[in-house]
Amino acid sequence: MKLHDFQPVADNNTEEKKTSVADDESKRWRKGKGAAHRVEERAQAAYSYILEGGTRIQIAQKIVSRFNCSLRTAHDDYKRAMQLLREEQTGTREELLNQLQALRLATVQRALKRGHYQTVATLLGDMGRVIGEAAPEQLALQVPTLDIRIENENQSQ
Repeated sequence: MKLHDFQPVADNNTEEKKTSVADDESKRWRKGKGAAHRVEERAQAAYSYILEGGTRIQIAQKIVSRFNCSLRTAHDDYKRAMQLLREEQTGTREELLNQLQALRLATVQRALKRGHYQTVATLLGDMGRVIGEAAPEQLALQVPTLDIRIENENQSQ
């Protein structure tokens, strides 16, 4: 019988010896945060550093020193933070546009009651530009053009 073919067998009086992480759950490291949580934490830190100001390299260096990660990982976290910022700005912009339109509409109603027609015209023009009604391409199509050509005759009389 070979030495490595021998399998330990537990008898009734002894317990099987647990030697690896696979055999013994108590040896498994279960404390601390998972990798996904650490990535999210670094991205949130990068986001806050972006809002504080600084260049991309400065922010990446702050992430490296705070989280003890590689510079490449810090740049990846910076990219994630910029994506979060873009998504937030897109959502915020839409909300702000809706709020501005509501304020303009309320102001138009008040200006009409008071007879301030120039204010109404200005506000309605602004509202039209927001929804794309008066886009430069559309205005260019509406304006007629006049072409005048003067042909130079040769003086060969």
